[in-house]
Amino acid sequence: MRHFTASSRETRTAIVQPHETRSPTYDRGVAEDDRRKQAEIDYPGAVGKAGREWIRIKPFRADPRTTGRLLIDFGYVLKLLDLHAASSLVELGCGSGWMSRLAARHGVHAEGYDIAPLMVEIAHTAAVLEGVDARFEVGDYEQLDLGRRFDACLLYDTLHHSERPELVLATARRALKLGGRLLLVEPNWTHRFRGREASEAYGTTELGYSSRRLKHLLREAGFTDVRRFHANRKRLYSNSVADTAAHLTEPLVFRLFAPFWTQIWLRARST
Repeated sequence: MRHFTASSRETRTAIVQPHETRSPTYDRGVAEDDRRKQAEIDYPGAVGKAGREWIRIKPFRADPRTTGRLLIDFGYVLKLLDLHAASSLVELGCGSGWMSRLAARHGVHAEGYDIAPLMVEIAHTAAVLEGVDARFEVGDYEQLDLGRRFDACLLYDTLHHSERPELVLATARRALKLGGRLLLVEPNWTHRFRGREASEAYGTTELGYSSRRLKHLLREAGFTDVRRFHANRKRLYSNSVADTAAHLTEPLVFRLFAPFWTQIWLRARST
């Protein structure tokens, strides 16, 4: 197993540049004909120089709205997982490690695992430059056994890249101590359609789930106390009449249209 220190599969916004260097072929646990996993391994090489630059600097230097949203998401992660200093966190499908590195700055013992070696190299380099004490390794989140060592587990924007979600959730449960907390953050079922462009360009798996389906998968995997949270207040309101009206009505509108446009945030406990 390759060891690194500093990782969610990133937004598919980059343009493919065919002559860019591809990431190394994964050499543990991936069959030669398993194209879906190889596509995830190749992804950070396939997106080209501009795409890798975004992977490297995420969540910063995007447009202010995007960076603000991602940082607010990190705040929700801290709160919902109760990540106090000296607690332990594992992030599965960690990508560039930005959430894990921010958690480490908060004093959390953070580890991240991703199937793409180039992703982990990017995460490691960023951690060294930032002076962050976090550990990252190459690993298939459908197969890992992490020995029930962690207080918390994060699956942020990553489960939809697996066609075997039950295996990923089994890995999460094996990673957590008894009573440990899992936070699952996913786009909703419409991602099956919105993700087609990325899937066609890179061959990656882009699924989408309903909240009901995810809750069922969590309970089938042995998790209890499954709760959904609605992250619908990602802006400030002024005292203007229009903003006051929006402040009062938007929660109802978001709940009404939640199946179509909001992220799914689910927290559960390991048994």
